[in-house]
Amino acid sequence: MNLRTLGLRKSSPLRADHPGIGQRCVLCKRAIRAGDRTGLVPPLDSEEPALADGLICHWTCIESGLSRLRQGETAAGTTRQFLESWADAFSRQAVAGERCDAYTSEADFILKNGRSFEYAALPRGVRMGRPRECFRNAATLALRKPDIYMYVEGYAVNRWIAMHTVAHAWCINSDNFVVDRTWEEGTEYFGVPFRHDYLRRVLKARRDYGLIDNPEMDFPLVTGAHRVHEAVIDWRD
Repeated sequence: MNLRTLGLRKSSPLRADHPGIGQRCVLCKRAIRAGDRTGLVPPLDSEEPALADGLICHWTCIESGLSRLRQGETAAGTTRQFLESWADAFSRQAVAGERCDAYTSEADFILKNGRSFEYAALPRGVRMGRPRECFRNAATLALRKPDIYMYVEGYAVNRWIAMHTVAHAWCINSDNFVVDRTWEEGTEYFGVPFRHDYLRRVLKARRDYGLIDNPEMDFPLVTGAHRVHEAVIDWRD
């Protein structure tokens, strides 16, 4: 994780006349001294002038704290368990006589047509995309370099939002490793790889990104209106 993306910047060794000298580090509570390197933790809309630029901390305290967060492991299978619980809940709620879809839910579709993928660092030449626009970031990369990358949609866990499984999109390379232009430290990826021609066709037909959660077209993958074999790459072959 690049700490600058979190709004954290490392200072040069502080001079004796620096205004932060004598203040207490927010994390360890020890006084800031001349020669220390510090960082400012961005405040949450503080109205106090003293906190306008952030809360001062020893840089070593910041690195240590974030290192502990980074080392927190997400339990193996977290995303699959989340999807299974979701699919089971919808399956039990199904009532005979209602609309009969090909799948009971988006989770059911993902479980039956997807697989788990392993995270890897971005390859050379691929840049991070826009924050919080994973579907756009993944789709544009897959369509720009279709011979190298494949679009995948499903769910994953961001290490910086511990144990929180969220809808996500990424690409995979020829070795089936994750190429994620949105998250720098994702884990527990489970999703469905899609054909490039299907991705192009759906993006032309709707006003937003995303293939599975597609209310504009009445969820064609879940209902069966779009044939799976024409949309999805069968990873079991």
